[in-house]
Amino acid sequence: MAPHRKRLVENLVSLSMVQGISIVFPLITFPYLIRVLGIEGFGIFSLVQTFIMYFDLLVSFGFGLTATKRIAANMQDELMVKKIIVAVYILKTILFLISFIVFIACSFTPFLQGHVYLLPLSSFYLLGNMLFPDWYFQGIQKMKNITFVTIVSKTVSLLLILVLVKEKTDLEYAIIAMSAGNMVAGVIAIIFMFKNLSKGFLLPDLVFIKNIFKESSYIFMSIILAPLYTSVNIFILRIFTNPLMVGYYAVAEKILNAIGMLTNIINRTFYPYLSQLYVSSLQAYKRNINKLIVIITGIFLVFSLAQFFGASLIIKLLLEKEHGEDISYSVAILKIMSAALFFSPFVSFFFQLMIIQEQKKESIINISIAAIINVIMGSIFTYLWAGKGLAVNLCLVVMLMFFLNRRSFIRKMKSLNA
Repeated sequence: MAPHRKRLVENLVSLSMVQGISIVFPLITFPYLIRVLGIEGFGIFSLVQTFIMYFDLLVSFGFGLTATKRIAANMQDELMVKKIIVAVYILKTILFLISFIVFIACSFTPFLQGHVYLLPLSSFYLLGNMLFPDWYFQGIQKMKNITFVTIVSKTVSLLLILVLVKEKTDLEYAIIAMSAGNMVAGVIAIIFMFKNLSKGFLLPDLVFIKNIFKESSYIFMSIILAPLYTSVNIFILRIFTNPLMVGYYAVAEKILNAIGMLTNIINRTFYPYLSQLYVSSLQAYKRNINKLIVIITGIFLVFSLAQFFGASLIIKLLLEKEHGEDISYSVAILKIMSAALFFSPFVSFFFQLMIIQEQKKESIINISIAAIINVIMGSIFTYLWAGKGLAVNLCLVVMLMFFLNRRSFIRKMKSLNA
């Protein structure tokens, strides 16, 4: 087997394990948290998680794509790799401090009444993500380290959840458990990175740091807008309904996201490789993309059908007990979301191809269109039909994003062939 194929297979296996763990972990923890915290408590827990996710995007700032791409292009130049690492951590530290200040300020919002400590505690989850140099391991295409650290992280969080979360009032302990796992992951991963490099780091000049910041800002704008057509929906639902309805919707959404994580295996495995092919061999680049599209279509067609026809069984298995109308409502939402499950992997796949093809500004335009439409339609649909309406809106907006990103990708391919 050729060296590059062997490396791709190894990375595919490693990331498959990571995503497998990421899928199994919520399948174990979420039913337990729903049972102990109750639907309403789980709704608040999901609200905090969504809030964390936005600021995780800020701290990550697109480095998962730009730093990965830079490191992949400079794998043989350790001095340059070190400059990239230092520059990225300087920027991430600044962004984390900004996020921490906002966390403290937002702790006193009405939505978190009676849970003032949740956001400050969750900042440690964010700190763990800040420390975790997954972009470095992706760049050098050594995913085994990510696999090991992920296993340790999820194990720590799971054990702490089972030990600490025993009553409905243990929301703070649930956040502590999740945060502790991430902190352990960040510390271990950064130790692995230092062991992989020779000693001595140089502080990059301000121009170099600014260039990385500017390059990543386009990616950040695209990524930060992306939740405005997905995850912001849970805030819309909270505005027009109540924590109980948020809990029903969150159960279905967590299942959708868990299954959708499988697309990350393909994206994270092939992104560095496709980035190199785009420069070295355009024909090989196109050929690999066509193969991946066929694979993604087959896999997610099966998953979306399985989610639709197995929605009732999935919900019952997760909740572990009958909730009457509660179960039927979550089942209906999950069935509706099966359409979004089929199209969502193509949204992220074509987005990464656009980044490789230097279509950063066009990606921002696409996401901005979808985000504006989502906020308007999502508010109307939620006001009229609550959680079911929001689920329909999610499907429509994901389909729109698929169409926009695919159209942009095809246009670029045609211009390259001209």
